[in-house]
Amino acid sequence: MVVASANRVNLFLIPPLTVIHYSRINCPRATLKTGATTMTTGKALSRYFVFMFLSCAALAQPDVMNAVPQLDREKLPGRQVRVAAICIGFGGKHDAKLKEAIEHLHTAGKSGVDIACLPEEFAGTEAEPVPGPTTTAVAELAKQYNMYVICPIREQAGDKQYNTAVLIDRKGSVAGYYRKVFVFWGEGLNLSTEGVKVFETDFGRISILTCFDLNYPELWQKCDDLDADIVFWPSAYGGGSPLNAFAILYHYYIVPVGAGNIIDITGKTCADIQKPRDKQFIATLDLDRAFAHHDFNREKVKKMLDEHPGDITVERNLSEEDLAPWWLFSAIKPGVRARELLKKYKIETLREYQHRSRKQINQARKEGKRI
Repeated sequence: MVVASANRVNLFLIPPLTVIHYSRINCPRATLKTGATTMTTGKALSRYFVFMFLSCAALAQPDVMNAVPQLDREKLPGRQVRVAAICIGFGGKHDAKLKEAIEHLHTAGKSGVDIACLPEEFAGTEAEPVPGPTTTAVAELAKQYNMYVICPIREQAGDKQYNTAVLIDRKGSVAGYYRKVFVFWGEGLNLSTEGVKVFETDFGRISILTCFDLNYPELWQKCDDLDADIVFWPSAYGGGSPLNAFAILYHYYIVPVGAGNIIDITGKTCADIQKPRDKQFIATLDLDRAFAHHDFNREKVKKMLDEHPGDITVERNLSEEDLAPWWLFSAIKPGVRARELLKKYKIETLREYQHRSRKQINQARKEGKRI
């Protein structure tokens, strides 16, 4: 157990060795069994002390007076959230990469980030359980800075291994996980049987896809079906234009954690991306912004805009440059929510319109009816 004050750390009550799972230093004589894992005593001790050192380093950071506070969403227009993509790369030596990740998480926390995402298997490819040494060390930072963290690891689950992104909540608890659906050739891992998930956070709904998942549109549509506001994409590479296409097609933000090119719901890379340090990218996203189709809505939209000048604005509309017959609305007055106004005037968001139309048209097809 670790107790930290502003500038000192005290260690007491060392946990029994039987809770230690993994290390990389060989001790050829004594071995220890934990569940499905057999390892050397020397390896266990080594990983234990590395973990304790990193945990102490995380907790012993002195308070920083000029740290950026987290967003006070109730006093801002829309529904804003600050996200960080920590692009320190795939794989590497576990202890060095975990130390680098912890340094980046300190930066993100001091920048007022609500949720930070690390890259795919960022701390190497030796499997460990959940919770385990890596998620436990990262969880200390999540708790310290009151932020969510997506921590991708190679997971040992019984006798199976998965490429897994673990979601850690603001209290430092494991809130969920996503196991990679389309494992890349040669990874030597088990395939997820659970599919795409959505996670409820205190700022909105998020989904996670990983690396090679990029190539399968059905996964991205499932994120839309689940009403995700943001899709995080930890990866070993940058992804490129397909990500932009999915963002505009499904009207959610995408946070790639390969190259840090955080993508707006318009399909364009966000213009205002902060870079507090090398390989870290931070953006503030408004999850309240909403598209609506021209179909059946022209009079209702006119009435809403006439009755709420200064509350809501039209960011984009059909034009010669963009022929999509959609409005994009955003709130501009603190405390105002664009989606609440749309609901008040019975204006469906584009996603709601598309989902309802798909369901009703497919039902008519099934019943042999005309539309």
